[in-house]
Amino acid sequence: MRRRSRFCVLAGLMGCMSLLAVAAPPAHAANKAVGGDSIAVASANGGDGGSVVLHIDPLATSGDSGAAVAQSSATNTGNTGAASSTSLSNPVAISGDSGSTGKTGDVHVNLSASNTAIKGKATVNADARSGDSGNSGSTGNASAVGVAVSAANSGATSASGAVSGDTGNAVNAIKVTAVGGDGGNAGNNVTAKSGKGGDAIIK
Repeated sequence: MRRRSRFCVLAGLMGCMSLLAVAAPPAHAANKAVGGDSIAVASANGGDGGSVVLHIDPLATSGDSGAAVAQSSATNTGNTGAASSTSLSNPVAISGDSGSTGKTGDVHVNLSASNTAIKGKATVNADARSGDSGNSGSTGNASAVGVAVSAANSGATSASGAVSGDTGNAVNAIKVTAVGGDGGNAGNNVTAKSGKGGDAIIK
């Protein structure tokens, strides 16, 4: 590095002198040599665990219903009499009344006739009409249903009916646990040794 310094000296005459100071250059840094890397890698992984597969087919069956037995018999040893049966049905349905219609408008007519002849006639023709009334409301719905049943029997008659009991409830309650197989063991005595590092070269 160079540094320039200037100063003036007063000796009788005003004079200036310049001095140039030169600093010594810095020393060079020492060179560094580094060799290549040497890396070793080892892996010992265990095998995958076993898969889990489930097949579930639930079945629920209720209990059997009770037995049902029906028996009917009729015996007639005498003469049968006459049999007659009559059935009537007269359904009647009446809907509700409809609403009142609106009032029609008022009608006013002024008529006049004049006859000046002897035994003459005077005729007046007038046609006056008010407006239409409003519609009445709808009547309610009307429905009538009639049923008639008639039966006649002469002699003996018999009827029988049987109903078994209800079956029991059928319920499925399933609890499932599934566990996969163990994974394979990892390798033993795994050793990783790196090779020699690269040579270091100084240039």
